[in-house]
Amino acid sequence: MIRRTVFCLSPLLLSACTWKTPPPPEPPKPVFHVDRARYDALHPKDTHVQIDLTEQKARILDAHDAVVVETDVSTGKPGHETPTGSFRITEKIADKRSNRYGRYRDSKSGADLGPSTDLPKPPKDAVYEGYSMPYWMRLTWDGVGLHVGYVVPRSALSYGCIRIPAAIQPLIFEKCRVGTRVEITGEAGGGLKPAHPAR
Repeated sequence: MIRRTVFCLSPLLLSACTWKTPPPPEPPKPVFHVDRARYDALHPKDTHVQIDLTEQKARILDAHDAVVVETDVSTGKPGHETPTGSFRITEKIADKRSNRYGRYRDSKSGADLGPSTDLPKPPKDAVYEGYSMPYWMRLTWDGVGLHVGYVVPRSALSYGCIRIPAAIQPLIFEKCRVGTRVEITGEAGGGLKPAHPAR
């Protein structure tokens, strides 16, 4: 009887030994929408941009204030809040790298030495490699702008910039010019806690 009980329980014990904690759920994917007819008719001189920090949304509008593009964004996390106010795009660079945030690499081996935020002084024989910020549009001279980046809906994740999904930022970049007005409103940091590590 005892042998039979052990035999019956052994599959349960074995299955318990192989049980693995399920991985955390994937964060939701950012959502965006383009009014294609309005987009095709939009001239950069008529474009203006609204960023809502509370909603973590960007809207591209035409001369009649009609929404042409709407997208989820991720703005500045607590301690690195995105500034509010009225701005103008002062620089556009399609292939931009950050001169403030990046990683150090060994100049000989290429080995990763760590992020610049963790290493206030560059390690010996290190080369700095700024994080990629494609389709960059500068708003402030201390480094705040709009660019392609990691976005989680309703999550403030960045070091102050407005991160926009890679699928939509090239379209926004095309319809903006140096001088395009950008209005940033809402609560700094979106009133949200970062849901995932900043990148």
